[in-house]
Amino acid sequence: MDPTFVTCLTPPGVGAIATLVLCGRQSISIVGQVANVAEFARIPIPRLARITGADGVEQVVIAVKQTEPWPTVEVHCHGGVAVVRMLEEMFVAKGATLISPATWLQRSGLSQIKQKALALLCQAPTARTAGILLDQYQGALERALAEMEEASRRGDVQTAQRLKDRLAQLTPVGRHVVEPFRVVVAGPPNVGKSSLVNAIAGYTRSVVSPMPGTTRDVVGTRIALDGWPVELLDTAGLREAGEELEEAGMALAAKALESADLCLWVVDGSTTMSEPRPLGSGPRTEVVINKVDLPPAWDQTTLQAPRVSALTGAGVTELCDTIARRLVPYPPLPGEAIPIP
Repeated sequence: MDPTFVTCLTPPGVGAIATLVLCGRQSISIVGQVANVAEFARIPIPRLARITGADGVEQVVIAVKQTEPWPTVEVHCHGGVAVVRMLEEMFVAKGATLISPATWLQRSGLSQIKQKALALLCQAPTARTAGILLDQYQGALERALAEMEEASRRGDVQTAQRLKDRLAQLTPVGRHVVEPFRVVVAGPPNVGKSSLVNAIAGYTRSVVSPMPGTTRDVVGTRIALDGWPVELLDTAGLREAGEELEEAGMALAAKALESADLCLWVVDGSTTMSEPRPLGSGPRTEVVINKVDLPPAWDQTTLQAPRVSALTGAGVTELCDTIARRLVPYPPLPGEAIPIP
């Protein structure tokens, strides 16, 4: 007899809802026995059912996704680890074989691109990146690659190159459909870096103090800007000398800068400073003038930079827009092909 497989497609302990899928000739029969429902396969819409197990009663939603060539049934339940384990054990007791999601994808017959998109989909941190992965699962990248290959075959070098350049342009987006962009907030001590992180995040994440050198470690805060996942990294103030612990914090800050997708170099617009420009500026650096709610102490027109007040919130929305544009200067269109790692 052909085996019937069961796996949980959603990651444990992340979502409020978990999805188990059974595939095989006996999948409808096994689910019917466990849920104590009959003839549900003939109902073309999802239906509610109650499953009684050793750990209690669980209300689930059952949906028959296909009947040919193999019956496939989805069971949606609460996302707790204990509930998922209970249902898996009950399905196995009725004859199903438990496999990993990766094994299920390999047996699905999907292309490698679609397998990758589907595997990453459950980890997508924002609706925008989930939509991108759905587009690739539905064939956007495969169609673009086929179009590029066809253009090359018929000698249309210009079209092939245009498609190739656009895919290269969107490659950084593909690298961050799950992993967030890293935005390091750096600058001299006491310029308001931690306050700015809190203002962007919308809540108090970093400790704020008027004493220079308060931040000693790299403090990460995950947010979304224009639908893109971003991790803000608050760092120790960078200056030439400090006590031993502060110097250790500065070393961590310098290391974080090396792997940053963008550095926000914060300067204080209300205090005369010897070095208002970033240490090692470049295309991945955005100077930000903070404390604009106070009288300016130097000619700020010398810097073409966003002006904000972390205290009052002035300019923070515009800064968020600037960050999103710097991270994704050429955003993808709906349904566009994006390479995923």
